[in-house]
Amino acid sequence: MNISQRQEKILEKLSLNQQPSTASQLSRELGVSSKTIRNDIQQLNQLSEQPMILSKAGTGFSLNPEISRFQQAKIEKQSPNLSFELLARLLDQKDCDFYELADDFFISESTLDRMVKELNALISQNDQRLMIKRKHNRLFIEGDEAAKRRVFTLFLNQEIETNKLSLDNYSDYFDQLDLAKLSKVIVNVHQEEGFIINDFSTISFILHIAVLLERVSKKSYLNPSQAVLKKGKSKQLTLAMVDRLEQVFGVEIPEEEYAYIYRLYSGSVVSDEDLADKKLKRIIEGVLKNIDSIFFIDFTQDEKITDYLMTHVSALYKRSAHKQYLVNPLLDEIKSKFPFVYNVSVYASGFLQEQLSIQFPEDEVAYLSLHFLSALENIRMHKKKRILLVSPYGVGNQRVVRNQLNKIQEFEVELSVAESIFAMTDEITKDQSLILTTEALDVKTTVPIYHYDSFLTDSDLAKIQKILIEENQQPSVLPTFLKEELFFPQQEFTTREEAIRFLCQELWEKDYCEKDYVEKVLQRETLSSTAFGDFYALPHAIKREAKKNSVAICSLSKPLQWKEKKVKLVLLLALKEERDNSFEQLFEELVVMLNDAARVKKLAKQTTFQDFMQICQAAD
Repeated sequence: MNISQRQEKILEKLSLNQQPSTASQLSRELGVSSKTIRNDIQQLNQLSEQPMILSKAGTGFSLNPEISRFQQAKIEKQSPNLSFELLARLLDQKDCDFYELADDFFISESTLDRMVKELNALISQNDQRLMIKRKHNRLFIEGDEAAKRRVFTLFLNQEIETNKLSLDNYSDYFDQLDLAKLSKVIVNVHQEEGFIINDFSTISFILHIAVLLERVSKKSYLNPSQAVLKKGKSKQLTLAMVDRLEQVFGVEIPEEEYAYIYRLYSGSVVSDEDLADKKLKRIIEGVLKNIDSIFFIDFTQDEKITDYLMTHVSALYKRSAHKQYLVNPLLDEIKSKFPFVYNVSVYASGFLQEQLSIQFPEDEVAYLSLHFLSALENIRMHKKKRILLVSPYGVGNQRVVRNQLNKIQEFEVELSVAESIFAMTDEITKDQSLILTTEALDVKTTVPIYHYDSFLTDSDLAKIQKILIEENQQPSVLPTFLKEELFFPQQEFTTREEAIRFLCQELWEKDYCEKDYVEKVLQRETLSSTAFGDFYALPHAIKREAKKNSVAICSLSKPLQWKEKKVKLVLLLALKEERDNSFEQLFEELVVMLNDAARVKKLAKQTTFQDFMQICQAAD
């Protein structure tokens, strides 16, 4: 098992500490965020059947005494850059002797063989022709310079997901280059040219240019390109960047390399050269209309969503043409924390790919999710809350209260004023979210009443905001959706399709859906894996097309490989067409409940529906 140096330090500190340690304590000792500590602990706990590290609410983290020293000793310490160094060696040389490589890197032959397989698993996702080959105990990669560079950048893009936004983690990857200096140059050029991309795209761009400079310094050039730099922003940026790189780093970048930089920009710069605005606007309006029809969310309530999506999809169209996709290190986090919005984005992606005749990977789907998340937050933020003010202090005081209520940014407050405390009736309080008063009221109402003294304080505003937020909260939908007749413990399947077909058959036989529902669930699975978190999957159809609302559940006696994740618990969702937020609420409740890997493992071991539900309800 391979773990990072930081994860190794976490285990070491926990083994030395006599008392449990909190995430905050560990983060201070290791110089990272508490969130990073929790993510590392989560990854460590996935390495064995039992969790290595136990957590206890209000206490902290400690090593699991049931995990023996022998098991912990099996964790192989490995340089985080070893895979990179191995790949760089294979790219720099025509071929390498297998046994000499193992000796050079001070690793066993079996470890080298495993590392080659891991690298090939990554490379094959992009192009199987570029995989590392072994012949007569010689390792080599076939292909020209451009092909080898694609392998190099593929590895770096994969590493972005691990290293997040810290370029410090890449400093050892480049022998001839000061990465911090390059970052400053690129950011300065972009600022001068008024070119704006997000931080993750900037990281990806810096690494691509670093690869270029490193290879150019070794006189390894691309084959002459026939690509033409069309007049426009992409060409302007390319020439500005080449000029600055040559000045600062004292290199001469051959013209055939210009096309490489140009393609990096042409996948980011928005123009109407390749996609007519009118056509694109019709497509965006079409996808938003369909989302409203299928998911019952009108994203057009956010007046900027159409323009933002047009800008994004126009750039995405170009990236698809050049196959220069963006890496999104937030992919797994978006899928696990915002599954409903991610599912909307999966539908939108399928629609866009069909309408525009393009294809793009999951990372790009996650970028679409960010636009929908932003729009959803804007819609919710501006959702009106009606507050009735009952106060005898006159118009001046009313204006002060109105201005103070505007400080509540989560909602748009619509304030109405009662004529008199003696004129309070049920009709006046109808459709109000809150009654705000300085006086004692003699009125029967289900609307919450908040009393304050003359002027609202910050404490008052915080309490009012809490009341308004709680108004949106609804009781759990799990008892409504989860049914004993659809609970199937300790099943055994060899593929995810088998599991899906089994559960859909049970749903059909019990009249929860039509017979073709299985094909719709499988179609959704082809767009993006529904294994959103650790050890569980939530397969479902894109649209609400079931006869009745339900969740079919099966636990697995043996973990099932569900694309890149191992799954022990499958919950297949079936929802009927009706205009409410049950789809969103069900998704969110399930993900919150299943976000704890230990709880998922416990749920997967239950053999009765009653015990399963007891654990679910305890998680509320």
